[in-house]
Amino acid sequence: MNFLKRFFSKESQTPHVNIKERFELIGRVGQGSMSKVWRANDYISGKMVALKVLHKQKTLDLESRFIGLNKPTEGEIAIHLNHPHIVKTTEHGITTENEQFLVMEFVEGYSLSFLVESQNKDMRANCLSYIIQLGEAIQYFHEENWIHRDICPRNIIVNNEHELKLIDFGLVVPNTAPFQQPGNRTGTAAYMAPELIKRQKTSQKIDIFSYSVTCYEMLTKRLPWDAAETLDAVLQHINTPPEDIQNILPDVNTQLAETIMRGLELYPQDRWQTMADMLQPLKDVYLTKQQNKEALPEKNIKSPASPQTISTHKKTQTKSKKTHSKKKSHHKKQSQKSGKSTKKQDTYRLQPDQTSPELKSSTDSTSPQEKPPLKTPPKTDHLKKKNPSSKNNRKNSDDNP
Repeated sequence: MNFLKRFFSKESQTPHVNIKERFELIGRVGQGSMSKVWRANDYISGKMVALKVLHKQKTLDLESRFIGLNKPTEGEIAIHLNHPHIVKTTEHGITTENEQFLVMEFVEGYSLSFLVESQNKDMRANCLSYIIQLGEAIQYFHEENWIHRDICPRNIIVNNEHELKLIDFGLVVPNTAPFQQPGNRTGTAAYMAPELIKRQKTSQKIDIFSYSVTCYEMLTKRLPWDAAETLDAVLQHINTPPEDIQNILPDVNTQLAETIMRGLELYPQDRWQTMADMLQPLKDVYLTKQQNKEALPEKNIKSPASPQTISTHKKTQTKSKKTHSKKKSHHKKQSQKSGKSTKKQDTYRLQPDQTSPELKSSTDSTSPQEKPPLKTPPKTDHLKKKNPSSKNNRKNSDDNP
């Protein structure tokens, strides 16, 4: 009851906003288990924004788990976050329907869950960069003393400039002892750390585990375990070791593979202890890859002779043959023709649409598992959390404590 008093006390102190009068609601661009998101025109700022409205009853049910702990709301957390790989929240408040709302920057792009499923050209070319950008966002989050609790592809967007943004903070709690206590099991089932599933004491290492699952999936298009939709099914995280990523991608960089697999360790003490620790080897791999690209020698391919040069050469050669034929016997003419044929066969000309075999062999692969590029999908609006129909799409778990 103390929480409800505090919650409604906050409501009474906060001016209520009629969002239908304040915003032009252009269209829905996303919906989670606890919220709806619109692309909207803010009449006050004149800017296009993403307007997130939280489901009132589901939000109260979640917040009631932290009675007496003075848990900050999603808006109160988001408004203070300032990082290039975290979506910027500019305002939060209460609607006239007593629902919490957030006003966020509108970013046009693609859901990471869609890119994981499609594995298109952009995803293969920028996968390692996306992994590092997400890690930097989580590192900042942890340095600000929060636990995210729901790191997974559906809570991440990639804009048209290949910049990754973390977009959802509905389950975030402070990284303090009262919020680390056993019992509160929330998150997305397939990405939950074992200690969270077993209702044990938690820490920021649950985010490191979820991040490692996400990295694994970004590279392989599958989870470290068989896909699971329920908490009972994901208990295999405890009883079965994850499939080694090198068994799926034999050519993956060894340091990259070992870094991700360490993040999937069963016991928190065996994982990376901080995001900064985990990020360093990932950045080393990325830097080495970039340096190797720059160090590749340029291939000098001799251009074929121009049509005019070839034509002139043929005329000169024909004239010479006519003069020569008057002085030589028929036998010598046959010998010349044979020599001419041999020379023509030895000539190599690179056609306009042909790649030199030498150049092909030096092409640098941008992904451990190269596939034919898929057709780039039509652009979609930001914060539209696509849920592909594949088995990798996960349900959000929010069971009773």
